[in-house]
Amino acid sequence: MLMKLIFRNCKRIEYIILGITILLLIYAAITLIIQTGLSWLFDADYLDKYGSFLGGIAAFISIYYLYQTLKEQGRQFQIQNFESKYFELIKFNREKANSLLNKNPNQDLSIEFMEFFVKQIEEAIVIVDEIISGAEIDTVYADINEFNKDQNKWKELLKERTIINISFLIVFFGVKKYGYNLLKNRYLKKYNEDVINDILKSFRLRINGSNNIAIYHGPIEYSNIINNDNKYYTGFQHESGNYFRTLFQCVKYVNKQRFLHYMEKYEYIKILRCQMSNTEEKLLFYDTISDLGAEWEYNANNINDKLITKYNFIKNIPLGEEDKYSPIKFYPNINFEASITIPRERSILEAKYT
Repeated sequence: MLMKLIFRNCKRIEYIILGITILLLIYAAITLIIQTGLSWLFDADYLDKYGSFLGGIAAFISIYYLYQTLKEQGRQFQIQNFESKYFELIKFNREKANSLLNKNPNQDLSIEFMEFFVKQIEEAIVIVDEIISGAEIDTVYADINEFNKDQNKWKELLKERTIINISFLIVFFGVKKYGYNLLKNRYLKKYNEDVINDILKSFRLRINGSNNIAIYHGPIEYSNIINNDNKYYTGFQHESGNYFRTLFQCVKYVNKQRFLHYMEKYEYIKILRCQMSNTEEKLLFYDTISDLGAEWEYNANNINDKLITKYNFIKNIPLGEEDKYSPIKFYPNINFEASITIPRERSILEAKYT
């Protein structure tokens, strides 16, 4: 599709030049006939002038094709340099992704790393939902300015987004001592302290590889469980941080290439997306809704920097029926593979993409 588009554009220009050339030749011939009749065919002086005119046109066409040749050579050189770096970035990212297959924080060899990551996020969403779904969303925030900022960005999806954000951050950093401190003092600081304390308490009571709250009797047993580092939610940041960063750099690198057209960029991104599993795409979805991954889409003001929608980057995610946290709610303009219809705004956006 991409090469056909480029070929068609080049052919269109050549047809225009050919048409103009023919018109000029006809105009010159008619002008000579009007001025001299057919006698110019036997007049060396007129033939010389007509030949000079033809030579000028031929010279112009030669210059045009020389320019196109040099331009194409320069473009091919740019493409070679770009592809060399891009495929190295993909290779590095895929190596990171493959290295995660053999890692599992809970040592459960029956489930792969990313599947376990997604499983914990979805379990965490259920827990956080139970705690805050009945509350007014503004009461979950510690600061009204933070609430207003997020309300302007997420609008009617703010509560669902808040639940996903808190859940993803807890699962990503974990609730062992180091992760707990990061969550309390930095990443969840914009939320109501009492609400966050209740949520984190629920997660810290889940130990020994179980998502069930441990039973305790008295403050001593409670303290032992809270301080037990054998948590169910141990965190994924050390294993997956580099994976997320390199994945973002791959897409960002393609997106910033000004010499590429949108459809060319789309095809390059598609090469990367085709190597990702559905689980990876679902994990990426949760990441992009969180504060950690907002640069993918929701922190961008320019439509050309909204990378997830622009490149249909999570289009292969299976869509659950009436899922409260469905990707289609947060990305309504992605042409999801499982969706029956193409979003109405999709063609309008694609016409604006560069």
